[in-house]
Amino acid sequence: MERKSLAEKIIVLGIDGMDPKICKRFLDEDKLPNIKKMLAMGAAREDLMMLGGVPTITPPMWTTLSTGAYPMTHGVTCYFNTDGVNLGKLVNNFDSAQVKAEQIWEVTAKAGKKTLVWTWPCSWPPAIDNDNLHIVGGTAPIGPNAGYGTVEGEYLIYASTEYTQVRAKHKEELKGGVGCIITDDMREAAAAKTHDEIEMPDQISMYKSDSIDAWPCFNEEEGEGITEWEYVLSRFESPIKEPKNWSAALPAGAKEFTLVVSNGLIQYPALLSQNEQGIYDTVAVYKSKKDAAPFDVIKDGEFHPTVVCEAMKDDEKIEVTRHFSIVSMDPKGNSVVFSIGDALDITTEEKTSNWSPKSLYQQTVDIAGYIPHTAQSAGNRPELISRRILPGWDAFQKWQAKALLGLIKENGYEAIFTHNHSIDHLGHACWRWAKSREKYGYNDEKVYQKFIEEMYVQVDEYVGEFLPLIEQGWAIIVTSDHGLLCGVEDELPILGDGFVMNVAVMRELGYTVMKKNPDGSDARAYDWSKTRAVAPRTSHIYINLKGRNPEGIVEPEDKYELERQIIDDLYSYRLDGKRVVQLAIRNKDAKILGLGGENCGDIIYFLEEGFNHLHGDAMSTIEGYFDTSVSPIFIAAGPGIKEGVKTERMIREIDVAPTVATLLGVDMPAQCEGAPVYQILK
Repeated sequence: MERKSLAEKIIVLGIDGMDPKICKRFLDEDKLPNIKKMLAMGAAREDLMMLGGVPTITPPMWTTLSTGAYPMTHGVTCYFNTDGVNLGKLVNNFDSAQVKAEQIWEVTAKAGKKTLVWTWPCSWPPAIDNDNLHIVGGTAPIGPNAGYGTVEGEYLIYASTEYTQVRAKHKEELKGGVGCIITDDMREAAAAKTHDEIEMPDQISMYKSDSIDAWPCFNEEEGEGITEWEYVLSRFESPIKEPKNWSAALPAGAKEFTLVVSNGLIQYPALLSQNEQGIYDTVAVYKSKKDAAPFDVIKDGEFHPTVVCEAMKDDEKIEVTRHFSIVSMDPKGNSVVFSIGDALDITTEEKTSNWSPKSLYQQTVDIAGYIPHTAQSAGNRPELISRRILPGWDAFQKWQAKALLGLIKENGYEAIFTHNHSIDHLGHACWRWAKSREKYGYNDEKVYQKFIEEMYVQVDEYVGEFLPLIEQGWAIIVTSDHGLLCGVEDELPILGDGFVMNVAVMRELGYTVMKKNPDGSDARAYDWSKTRAVAPRTSHIYINLKGRNPEGIVEPEDKYELERQIIDDLYSYRLDGKRVVQLAIRNKDAKILGLGGENCGDIIYFLEEGFNHLHGDAMSTIEGYFDTSVSPIFIAAGPGIKEGVKTERMIREIDVAPTVATLLGVDMPAQCEGAPVYQILK
């Protein structure tokens, strides 16, 4: 069937975690001039919102946006899927093989439109072989090469005149790397583990494997809650001392310390120096004391997003890029905290492993320079946010806009589907702290609210880079997978976390049982011989069923009654005297919500408003503190779209793909369950 197009070209600017409710607040405060301009040029609801699908978490919702189908249809039902047989395993969902429905870019490519898909979750590898389809990334949410191209993680170097040797700091927190500096307490901690205890997956390996062990979450500082605290970062102490054995001419008053990466296998000598006022404000980093000049010089307050340096990969030293920044610095030169970012491969063939065609990588680097990698941080360290996350995302978003606009000019794309993770990434570090809480010692909520505002301003500038495309005949859609919510309750149940096995509540209710350590405490190992049900990932509970699960203990004829009992117990469960579960239903009944079927749990549940995490574990309509919600956003402008229109139509996430198809005059995706938002179309 031939369809008439309303627009010849379209770009979808996907902003992960962008909340229409908080966006509306900042618009009313005149802080988002480009989004305000786009609204005047186009159409949206008055409240800017869409009715989101569930669960409100990254992979399933981006796949709903791209397919126009519900999770039970497209098959991606949480951040990870649960292995249908081994209940202790989670399956990586950043993989197009998990998607059982046609995605909109397959349609546009087949229709002859040159199409670019840019880091959209669940888009890699390409599902069809078509010369019109170019795909970059999609294997990890942060950006291009953040999955396969990341060699090792981040480092914080604590340098001080009080230290006497280079050594690991908080040794138990070291993640990744090759492990050069090993101490007795690290060996003792490893020896104390039982042979079948589960290790928490690190941030790099979880995106490089098909499946991971479901980490048993015992308390609120694990799983998603770990983002409330300094985490992931490998930390080292380094002494500051008088410089010795340098070939370079040293400035007066210079002091030396050592930067450590690859867990000590690579060490860079660095010099602290003063400005004209005698204040220490500069760090010069050298590959060797024999070098005449440093390879990077950075001042206090600067952020260098793509420093070319080295890292270990497969026991070989290769060139990589990392960010350098100074987190804090004593003006007298007695201490400095130095940040070194994730290492991105720029040497081996793996740097192009998720670029199709592979030539796109070098073309993009030629247009915009090396890919910046953003920084991990946590809410209890505001300086890590102000010195790392915010400048890191500012550099990345400027780089991404430059790269995309350059590729449009050089490659003649007609349909582009993009993803930007900035708001979601910052939000995980900030939103719990954006309300003053007794448990945090009554933190200054306005500091974190300001961080969020700054990120929305960055995103507004990012959107503004693309608005001139409208004059060139492009339709633009700004949308998101979900918003991020600042929860009201200080204490949260250990339930509904999308990244772990939710142990605590299920253990308390008697359904999940752990093996024991010699001292009688629970080990990080499941006792399947006694476990009747488990809660892996957001909103799903599985019965440990005989005949389906290899270690199942529940008879099939007892399943229905056990489900009823679990649902009753969930509704009865209280925290601080309040009910924490809003809804709990059987798999067969969850189809009314777009869930159910073989890729969902035997029970689907959602948490009560207020007791939720940032997103994922509650209905898409809930709201929170500081004008926050988990609803996604929808704004459209350009050819084929009415100007200055506020529609009363309830726009749903499944409506985005068919709206794109209608604008371009192409077929709907094969399994599409949504409908075009015809009220906003010319």
